[in-house]
This record gives sequence, C-alpha cells and structure tokens, in this order.
Amino acid sequence: MIRYSNFNPSLFFGGGSSGLNNSLYNNLSQLSSIRSGAYAKALKAYYEKNKPEDTAKKNTAGRQSSYLYTANSELTKVSKESAELVAASKKLSDAGKENLFNSKDTYDPDAALKAVKAFVSGYNETLDAVGETTNANVRRSADSMIRMTGIMTKSLGSIGVTVEKSGKLSVNEDVFKNADFDKVKNVLGTNGSFARIIGSSAQRLESTAEQQNRQQAYSTGLYGRNGIGYGYYGSTGSGFDGWF
Repeated sequence: MIRYSNFNPSLFFGGGSSGLNNSLYNNLSQLSSIRSGAYAKALKAYYEKNKPEDTAKKNTAGRQSSYLYTANSELTKVSKESAELVAASKKLSDAGKENLFNSKDTYDPDAALKAVKAFVSGYNETLDAVGETTNANVRRSADSMIRMTGIMTKSLGSIGVTVEKSGKLSVNEDVFKNADFDKVKNVLGTNGSFARIIGSSAQRLESTAEQQNRQQAYSTGLYGRNGIGYGYYGSTGSGFDGWF
C-alpha cells in the first residue's frame, strides 16, 4: 500500500497528463531495478572495471578517489610490515628443534644475530608504517608494542639491543655476539620473551589494520567501493519496503 504522507505525485507522474504513463512506467521500472538488486549488480560490474586505485592514478583531480587509494595503501603497508614482524619474532621465540636457543652447546651467535637483525628491521619498519597512517585505531593498537619496548629497554640493552630516542631499535653486533647465552635466551628466545610479546602485539596490529582497511573500503558511499549497497536502501532496495 502506498504511503501518502509527504507524498509528491509529480515524482511518479511527471509535470503533466501527457507524460503520466511514461513517468509512471519509468519510475516503477527504476524502483523495480533497485529492489531486485540490479543497480547494485551494475555498479559492482562497473567498479570491477574501474578500481578506485586505478581511478586515483588516472585522475589526480578526483580528491575522493585519490584519498581512498592513499589511505588504503597506508593501512595495507601497516598490515604487511606487521606480518613480517610476526614472522621475525617467531624465528626467535618459537619452540621446536629449529629454535636458535635450544642448547648452549649448539648455540650459533651468528645465526642468532641474523635473526635479531631481521626482527629489529621488522620492528622499525612497522613503526614507520604506523607513523604514516592517521588511523586512530591502528595507532592505539601499536601503543602496547611501543610501551612494552620502553619497559624492556634495560634488558634489551644488556644484550646489545638499544632503544633509540625515536623509539626504534638498533643492534650492537659485537655486544650481542658476546652476550651471555642465558640472558639472550631469556630476552628473546622463550615463550614469555620480548620477541614473543612483540610478535603477539604485531599480530593484533596486523588484524586491526586489515579490519580498518575493509571498513574503509565499504564505507565510501551508498554502494561502497565494490558496488555493495549500504545505508538506508541497502543492496536490494529494501529501504523501499515501507512504501509498498
């Protein structure tokens, strides 16, 4: 049943009697397309051919498309660097026969140094990536990792890993290679070590960045970046149900 409150007949019937049939047909036809999801499907096909990043590259005057591409690329970078940091932390702290600190007799300082340098590099690059985004949720997620690093400054320093004023890490190779095995293992190579805690923080950061990336991708208009409907009318025009 048609709702007559605040109803404007001209929207359906046009300005005069001569256009009544055509106007009614056109409006009902469009309404049917919206309700069936045909509009959403058409827009989805369009966006598949015209991805936002391509649009941003081709049309620098399009402020919205350019911004969306830049913002998403920043979040993607955070996710990528965080994932690499997770992998580097596992190399140091995961248990098993491949663990670098299984035995003092078989401990290889050079192999451990290589793994620590990869970890430090991953940590610093993750901080750089976080610094490039303005996303508040991502920055908050990184805070726990940064706080833990500050807490562990003294312990890290005892094995040759320095926390710089910038918050980044650096390694003194000679100090690290000559550090006591048990001390290095406690700081980096156990289940509760600094490397394991940072790995867990990086995993949460990666998840947050991916979540924010998806949320941003689907909140860029009525139909979203992928032609999927959001807002009052939905992807199938369900918002019209109150009219009929």
